[in-house]
Amino acid sequence: MPIDEWLVLNRIGIFENPSLRRYVSPFPPPELMGITSGLQSETGFAAHGADIYAALALASTIPITEYRHILDFGCGCGRLARMLKGHPHKISGCDIDLRHVKWIGQSLDFMNVKLSSVRPPIPFADDEMDAVISVSIFTHLTENSQDDFLAELFRVTRPGGTLFLTVHGAQALKRACHEQPIRHMLDMDEGRFRKAQQAFNQNKHGFVLQFGHLTTKPEKAFYTPRAIFRRIRDSFSRKTINMPFEYGIAFHPESYIREHWSKWFDILDYRHGAIHQFQDIVVLSPKK
Repeated sequence: MPIDEWLVLNRIGIFENPSLRRYVSPFPPPELMGITSGLQSETGFAAHGADIYAALALASTIPITEYRHILDFGCGCGRLARMLKGHPHKISGCDIDLRHVKWIGQSLDFMNVKLSSVRPPIPFADDEMDAVISVSIFTHLTENSQDDFLAELFRVTRPGGTLFLTVHGAQALKRACHEQPIRHMLDMDEGRFRKAQQAFNQNKHGFVLQFGHLTTKPEKAFYTPRAIFRRIRDSFSRKTINMPFEYGIAFHPESYIREHWSKWFDILDYRHGAIHQFQDIVVLSPKK
């Protein structure tokens, strides 16, 4: 099916004519959609997946259907993977949340999904992939964790392969500063956010630590109202992982990407605000 028709079918067609649903992937339960995207409606989840797929198609120099083996790194519950139904070649994915892995394993039969960890290695062989897609993963990693996984994605990507990794760049930072809905969505501590801005302005990786279902270190600011609220909120939800890990919101200057990430990759393209005028897509190829 031509990509424009595929996008319309997924965004609109299946909701206007439910009989068409048999041609597209099923939807995860609302709880899993919420964890992955903050959305719990099928229409919103479908639109997000279609928007991401469209942005990736524009960023790629060849049709996505021509990649022989695609890895969806940090696939969640299939926001993007749903759009890969009918792909003529191999699709693999990995995620650290067992709930997501189980649902995809039971529901998206075209995808080989595996449980991964917050530390490398990921469960794939050297030079196995000729395309790697990672949406909203490097936007949440510390610099050390980022570097560990950049090296790991370098390992699993074949020579001449292509990677599409999203980051929060200058556009996302500007919107976080000036748009209250964005600020609310990101849920950042003000002091930590100011420090991340300073790092960004110095051409460094800016990181805002968050305390939720992924960060496993204790919060030091025990007595602020925000910290007390988090402690109460988190006491009602189990941790997704048990090993030490720090999760948050990361901001990347483009110049930092071009200098620091070039240790592993050639930067083929940098697409500002490619996803929802918010996340940038960095297109890379391993230096092999």
